[in-house]
Amino acid sequence: MDAARCSVECLSEFSDCQSHSVRLFQDSTNVFLTSGDGDVLIFSVKERRVTTVMQFEASVISLALSEDKHRLYALCANGGLYCTPLPPQLSSSSVLVNKGPDSALYTVPDDCIVLKNASLQAFTIVKKILVTLSLHKSNWSFDLYEEPGSRPLHKLARFQVVTLNTCSNKEKSVSSPPVLTCIYPEGSTSVSTHHSDLHPHLEPHLFRLLFGVDTSLVNSPVILCGLPDGRICCFPLLIPNLAGSTGERKSPVRVLQSLEQPVVFIGTCVSGEHGHQCLVAVGQRGKLLIVRSKQASLEGKKADYSFNEHSVRGPVLCACVDDKRLYYSSLNDLHALQLTTTSSSSDATGTESQLQALTSDSLGVCRVVALTGPYTNPKGSVQLLAVSLSGRLLRVNLPQGSEKGNVPRLPSSLAGQRVKDLLASIGNVWERAESLKHKLQEKNETLKRLNQVINVCSLLLENHGNENECNTSTKHPISCCGAARWSSLLQRDSLTLTCVLENSSGCTLEHGWTLCIQVHPLSKNPNKEASSRTFSFPFKKLNSGQKLDVTIPLESTGGLSLPVKVYCSLVFSLSALLSPEAASPGVSELLTESGCISAPLRTLTVDWLDALKLEGSFSQGNIRHNTVTDGIQAFLRSRGALNKDADTTTKSGPVAVIVRVSSELLKSKLHLSATSSVEACISVLNWLVSPEAIGQTSVQSPVVCAYSPDGCSVKIMAKELMLGDFFSDGPLEVLEIRVESTSVAAVCGLHHAILRRLQVLLKDSTVKYAHTKQLKAQSLFEAVRHVESLYKDLQDAQNQAALGGTMKTKSSEILFPIFLQLRANPLVIL
Repeated sequence: MDAARCSVECLSEFSDCQSHSVRLFQDSTNVFLTSGDGDVLIFSVKERRVTTVMQFEASVISLALSEDKHRLYALCANGGLYCTPLPPQLSSSSVLVNKGPDSALYTVPDDCIVLKNASLQAFTIVKKILVTLSLHKSNWSFDLYEEPGSRPLHKLARFQVVTLNTCSNKEKSVSSPPVLTCIYPEGSTSVSTHHSDLHPHLEPHLFRLLFGVDTSLVNSPVILCGLPDGRICCFPLLIPNLAGSTGERKSPVRVLQSLEQPVVFIGTCVSGEHGHQCLVAVGQRGKLLIVRSKQASLEGKKADYSFNEHSVRGPVLCACVDDKRLYYSSLNDLHALQLTTTSSSSDATGTESQLQALTSDSLGVCRVVALTGPYTNPKGSVQLLAVSLSGRLLRVNLPQGSEKGNVPRLPSSLAGQRVKDLLASIGNVWERAESLKHKLQEKNETLKRLNQVINVCSLLLENHGNENECNTSTKHPISCCGAARWSSLLQRDSLTLTCVLENSSGCTLEHGWTLCIQVHPLSKNPNKEASSRTFSFPFKKLNSGQKLDVTIPLESTGGLSLPVKVYCSLVFSLSALLSPEAASPGVSELLTESGCISAPLRTLTVDWLDALKLEGSFSQGNIRHNTVTDGIQAFLRSRGALNKDADTTTKSGPVAVIVRVSSELLKSKLHLSATSSVEACISVLNWLVSPEAIGQTSVQSPVVCAYSPDGCSVKIMAKELMLGDFFSDGPLEVLEIRVESTSVAAVCGLHHAILRRLQVLLKDSTVKYAHTKQLKAQSLFEAVRHVESLYKDLQDAQNQAALGGTMKTKSSEILFPIFLQLRANPLVIL
């Protein structure tokens, strides 16, 4: 059959709709339409406008008219089945609001609910009997009620069908809802004329063969249900002793056939001498089932029926039939499949020839998601009503051909209509092309951003989180440096950390990147909270060669706790790859938990040396502030309000610690070229106090006077000594670093900071250093015996406290001299 052409007319335009949620049907004068929301639009085909908008409380799933066409039934997503009168038979209790000159808004009240069941999936009205289908755990339940004339509803019967694994939960059934259809026997006297528009008929011979003699004798309509698992179930509506039966009775529901895919449509087609001769069922993935009757053969074989399967191009969104054709939409196109055949072969080969004779024509209409009809207008032409994905109500005028299906030549008077049809088709194709182009551009932009993120991550993996000082000679493409600084605000000093993110790579850090800095205290003070804190600094764009400076406070609610570990990292949120228009809710839900990439940049340690306030770098007002603080603490101690054990200062004088390092080792590790002893000491103090300023003269004396973070004065001194009792071959030149302060906390903190810097320095294996001199064993023995005696004194003090003995002096007065003796004659770091 040649390609058929049809004319398309747009009757009205609504909002965009989803393909699975549109419901559409037509009576003699009006079209009822819902797009899955809470509104049902009543469209007058004659007036070409929406006359009434019926507003329900929840989204509408299914619609149906009563037999007298005066009431509308609607199944909503809240599980409520509504029954409401149609205009102009509106009840007096309803609210009627003018929505403009063309339509009226009718709000459906809650008292219109005739049945409330959250598991309802579908329903239909047949011969004043309400048939509902619900899903209860592992069973499909068919419930039969008397049509609502009074409440509560009177249940007539219930039949159940066991579910299969493919549709064992409610979510799968909602995505492809079941299909309920009623089939009438042709010539039934109980069927009025207007029912032919609502329910399909089947010729008596095939009806009797399919559904039984008893059903045919009582002229009972048959309910056919297409389940989401593909099974087509059937049962007669009127059976003997339907209500009030006694004893156990076998369920009349039986499975007619299975399409093995969700059922989209069930109907009858191919008009013959005694009625429709075919039962047609269409699956979602394109399987077509045609049930035909076989006449008695010449050999006297009994009449039978055949199940013929055919495949069409899917997915099938919606379908309808007339006397000769099946019309179905695959979203890309609207097709007309001719089910009649002109073959005159024998019955033995009739099935094969009929299957071969099925031909499909493209009608040139795309994006159709709902169909109703077909119906014949007064002029004799066949028309379909369709709803497009963009929300347009279309009237499709089908071509009228000869018996062979050829399309006649159009007269010149219809040439203008042909041009309009072609322009409408071009508009549909252009709309689809623009949509595909927009999606392609979005995907290309997303892939471009993802490729850039991967390039940045590969650069960051080269220098992830190693503990390097800022004076390192290695220059990374993307680096982060930090330095502690004191700042004064409202006569109060606070220690801050300034971090500089530098992008020296060829990549651009665009929207989605965030600089995260985590501060983790290393000391465990029971009187202060030492919880980690994280600071995030998102930025829109950081081009190549640009820097980002951020400043964070190092003091928390519990005060300043040193030392602290600072972890710098770059975090990228994967949600930034998607534009706001393209980000679907499903993807957003996937990215809520772990939708980010974190790449470490650098790990820093801020200790007491970094927090020193050197003389000349602070104002005299700060000194007065610290003096006043010390005076207040002395006053509180004199009144007994402050515990003396909490005091970190000593009354006997300053406390000193000494660290001795081989001069040759320091000069080789720090690459010092100083010749005199004073220059070497100044260079070492510069390295300790200002590690980022090596080669500069921030310290110009071998004695550094400063204030510790707790406000106490501190002295750090360096000098070179000659020790003659270490080597047997001669004296050893060492550099002695001495820390003095009245604050024990400051001395301990600075001692730990100096040892940490030396430990990091000695880890560098690039400089090899070895001694050729031999150590004196006697000096080592004496140092070991001295440490052992101090350890014995420490154990005696702990044992006496554990046994509960009365100590004449406080524990601090015993432990403090041991602390001083441990640092009085320290060993030399070689």
